[in-house]
Amino acid sequence: MLLSERELSRKNADVRERTEALSALIARYRDTSGEAKSLMLASLIAPKLEAFDLEKQIFRALDERFAGDYDVIEWRRKHHGYAHERVLFTGTYSRTDGTSITFPIDGMGHTSVLVFWSEETPDLAERLALIKDLQSRFPGWFDVFSFNVDELGDAGEKALKAMGLDWTALKLPDGRKSQTYRVVAKQDPIAVRVNAHGHAFLPSTLIDTLTAEMSMEQNLDDPRYLAQLQSLSVGDFLVTETSAGDGSSSVDGAVPSETLDAIQACFSSPPFRYRLSRKEALASYAKAEELCREAIVKFPKAPNLWSVRNRRMIALLGMWELAHGPKHLASASREARIALAGALPRGADVAARFCLAKDALRKGERPAHLVLSEFIEASGGDKASSSAYAAAAVLAMDANAVDQFAIYRAKLLESDAVATALWPVTSFLLDQNHSFRLFQANYYMPPSLARRIVRAKLRSNAAALDRTSGFTEPLNGELEALDGAKLSLPQVTDGKLTLLMFVEPPAVPPEGGSVEYPTPIYGATKEDKRGRKIETKGAMQHAFELADQHVHKRLQVIAAFLSEDRARVEALMEKHEWPCRAVLVPGGLRNPLVRRLGVLSADRVPNIVLLRPDGTIAWRLSGIVHPQLRSEGTGELIHVIARGMKGHVNAFEMESSIRAFEKGELEESVRLFSGPFPPPARPSPDEWTAPRLHGRALTYMKQKNWEAALADLDAAIEAHQWVFNAKKPCVCERVAKLRLAKAGVLERLGRAKEAEEARKLAATAKTSHGESRAGRLHERLESLYQKGSAASP
Repeated sequence: MLLSERELSRKNADVRERTEALSALIARYRDTSGEAKSLMLASLIAPKLEAFDLEKQIFRALDERFAGDYDVIEWRRKHHGYAHERVLFTGTYSRTDGTSITFPIDGMGHTSVLVFWSEETPDLAERLALIKDLQSRFPGWFDVFSFNVDELGDAGEKALKAMGLDWTALKLPDGRKSQTYRVVAKQDPIAVRVNAHGHAFLPSTLIDTLTAEMSMEQNLDDPRYLAQLQSLSVGDFLVTETSAGDGSSSVDGAVPSETLDAIQACFSSPPFRYRLSRKEALASYAKAEELCREAIVKFPKAPNLWSVRNRRMIALLGMWELAHGPKHLASASREARIALAGALPRGADVAARFCLAKDALRKGERPAHLVLSEFIEASGGDKASSSAYAAAAVLAMDANAVDQFAIYRAKLLESDAVATALWPVTSFLLDQNHSFRLFQANYYMPPSLARRIVRAKLRSNAAALDRTSGFTEPLNGELEALDGAKLSLPQVTDGKLTLLMFVEPPAVPPEGGSVEYPTPIYGATKEDKRGRKIETKGAMQHAFELADQHVHKRLQVIAAFLSEDRARVEALMEKHEWPCRAVLVPGGLRNPLVRRLGVLSADRVPNIVLLRPDGTIAWRLSGIVHPQLRSEGTGELIHVIARGMKGHVNAFEMESSIRAFEKGELEESVRLFSGPFPPPARPSPDEWTAPRLHGRALTYMKQKNWEAALADLDAAIEAHQWVFNAKKPCVCERVAKLRLAKAGVLERLGRAKEAEEARKLAATAKTSHGESRAGRLHERLESLYQKGSAASP
């Protein structure tokens, strides 16, 4: 860099040339041992060149590619003074029995709480009791790892037992002088939460630390969410929903089908796997491993023995994952080498190579990007199977390899032949909740502008308006009406926009218990402190209201019950007075649609699929709930779901309106731009209001209905200012363009003086709101109008 700078100075290079040279140098060191240093030095040079976009790219690269490099983190603190740090917790630490735990890979799929403490701390037992209390209230939700900073010989294990704490004690060589302490703790006692992706959000001050500890509860991930991540990380998808022997069990000397079936029964399919407790899942893996081991001994030369070996590998990975037992990973790797040494059918090697890649990532002897690349190359390179790309995407999550994850994700989703066994992976990759949280820390919420920004992103995540559903073909499936009639998708849409609401009937309580109806589905009526009844609408009620309010009456709601108990469903419909069509999903949770769509926890939250009139999927929302939205008392979860439904109905109808406008169907365009919902009783426009009014105004201009166009342009300006500038007059470029359009209309009406005033106001534009969904809609409309006007005779 110094040589480059000297050469550029000699040439009197300008800022642009210097920026390009700096970018080229960064690219030169990509995936080399000098990459981190090149990025760190470049982060100091870029702002001096006013290359702010490049500076952002550099920081993003440091965040993504060196999130677990403590040298980089310490350097950034020194030179950039970050208020908070998002880090990947890394390192290998020993238990007192000599077993090592390597982070993040040994903790993937688990929430971990790291407690740094000293025996010298006053009131230590009371401070640590806070975490113990959290454990008792959320049993099995997280693992606690203890780091004693006094460098005690037993890592503080005896002291922990004396305080009634069953935490895993890990040795911390050098105590407070260790880099782990300097980067992750900085003070003690302190509890640091590491999420299921291995990331932690580190506070910078004592006040922030206390806030983080108090907010830990609001960031604990639900066990079902963790179980889903664990199942994917283990590689269950490589051995479930598939034929164990591919018909070869009938061959002489083969492992018999009854043995294969007994092994296969140990691997639960989603979503049942996600509802197993950690103890239950571990027991299932242990049983599968035992049965596989027995079969290998009994049928050592069976032609279909590879299928048993594959299942033993995955079972061992499950035991490693759930019991933090590295010895099980070592056994899986030995089994994988034996399997690869023999002849395997095409594609049967993926599980073995998956195991060996896991082992290599844990050992860290080679760069992670090479391990991933070698895995794909060994699995067929450009001709690798979809199961190989699914496995590679999971491995990339283990390695925090953001760029490679994006490549493997795209390869899998672009595949023309995705086996049903991979549906749990594809539905995971398409789920906006998972996409929102991958490679990220769970933020705690100190009172600040950052809190409001993070909160806003969290609330808008359910809508995911800028993400595609990932489905291009109409949804196919079989349903049953309550009268027993057979129905099929996509025909059940009847040419209407359809909210297909997947729900499970509430669990039947033990004798004498009362049925619990989850508020997010059914709503609730409660009394406040004064005895007044307060009604909370459930997501179903919000869906019914949207269908009722739709001005074009082409939105319908279908309640799809994951049950075959017709009488019970009829009773539920009658009890809650749901004014919609109800259907049964044959097989309930076992129906293929559940895995295809990634339907999760429909017993708690409606799992929603918005179908276009042609039966293709416009949007879907799984039953995953972000922990900060988990509390039913605030009603925020229901608000978020309702916002997502309304937003996607608006998005579909806006596209329909624009298509009609583009085709020159002006009457239809006016009709569509006038919906899909009537104006609220009080003026409270949303982000769709101004673009709709703008679109209708442009349509009126095409029709030469100038008075109507003028009224809509004025209303569009007011709506924009309401949403983007807190109802105040806005001197932005968007309002300026609307005023210029208004000036043209005023001229058509012969009101030249007013037109001139509108132009003068437009000339006062000083600001821009940046890129936004509304802004893109306005620009599309203006472009289509100008294109159509130029084409007119």
